[in-house]
Amino acid sequence: MSEKFPYGTDIDIYIDKALEKMQFTYPWATRELLDEKVSYAIEETDGQMEFVRYYTWDSGRTDREVKDLEKRSIVDYIAGDQAWYIELANPEKDVFEVPFEYGTDAHGWTLERYEFRTHVLGGYSSMVQAGNRSTGGSREFFIPPSYLEGTFSEFLDKYCEMVPGGAFGLYREDLENTPGLKEFLGFND
Repeated sequence: MSEKFPYGTDIDIYIDKALEKMQFTYPWATRELLDEKVSYAIEETDGQMEFVRYYTWDSGRTDREVKDLEKRSIVDYIAGDQAWYIELANPEKDVFEVPFEYGTDAHGWTLERYEFRTHVLGGYSSMVQAGNRSTGGSREFFIPPSYLEGTFSEFLDKYCEMVPGGAFGLYREDLENTPGLKEFLGFND
């Protein structure tokens, strides 16, 4: 076993390890939900073992890309590569809109939406949208289930480390004092 391939050369082991890692944040992550157009392999090329990513287009053409992972492990690469597909596989079910004052500043951008969501396959996320006069954007944060263990106050401590309030214009105190948010997230304390 090498440092590059600590689990040998069976790619299924790396995919399973990536799924285990993803399940800390996305408990619904299964092999069936991975992008079917993407596959991975460990192959020998010119006497060297390499990690390879394949992408099959709708036309049937397949692209092969050798991934040189000096700073990331194969497990981390697969988890990162597949996260968007796992998120997409779990559509929102219910939405709680966090109220805020119009014109809330988020470092030069104006906060437009701040939501917490439940999902069809389980789990919670938050979505933040902000913009300025010429552009805008949104970002979704999936909340690890472990964040929901304990009290609402403990949740806010962990959540605000993941989604810093200063970056989006709403702080811990704002979320703590939002009527109905605690109940939406399933806290009774």
